[in-house]
Amino acid sequence: METRKKFQALKKELGDLNNIQVNTCELTFSAPKKVRDKAQDMGIPQEILSFYENSNGFELDWEMLSSPDPDVLGRVKILSLGEVIQDWKDVVYFEDTELDDPILNFRPFDFFVDEACVGIYLEEDFDNSLYLYQFDSDPFRLDLDIFGYIELLIAARGFLYWQNVIKSLKTESDNSEAERFRVFMPQIFSNFSFEEFSNTYESLRLSKQ
Repeated sequence: METRKKFQALKKELGDLNNIQVNTCELTFSAPKKVRDKAQDMGIPQEILSFYENSNGFELDWEMLSSPDPDVLGRVKILSLGEVIQDWKDVVYFEDTELDDPILNFRPFDFFVDEACVGIYLEEDFDNSLYLYQFDSDPFRLDLDIFGYIELLIAARGFLYWQNVIKSLKTESDNSEAERFRVFMPQIFSNFSFEEFSNTYESLRLSKQ
């Protein structure tokens, strides 16, 4: 199933539930060719460009109704390609950032909250993996390419900080976001299995392929 249809199926699933409120669920059309050409010239990986042939961003905002925890919600904000390739000075890097710092070549892709995003490096030294960048720490390699990331994003229904579940699985250490995910995902989505989610991640990891 192509990415666009997967997002549409997710939108329908969320809309059919009565235990959450969907505030936003928007998928935009493909990025303009001139923007894709510019991105290609900048060195945006081909896999990312392929994603933008079928869509040009996706935004999701949902919350669990009558939740005992205010952070049980979903947040996705996949940027348009034009936003990805823009200058991210004063957001990702700053005036005093060292000129040899790899973060200068980092581009946000999923800017799901103000204090964190998932993005890519444009440097040749980096592979196709996306990175979780919480601005108070170093970027964390998710070991997922764009299509693996999208597949798990949909499996997680965009649950807030589901990326930290990946961090927990990869480092074999727990964190509060991963625990919240384990507790509430099966409550909201009756067909959700954490074991299946974990197994899917293992099957998609770049280092295992």
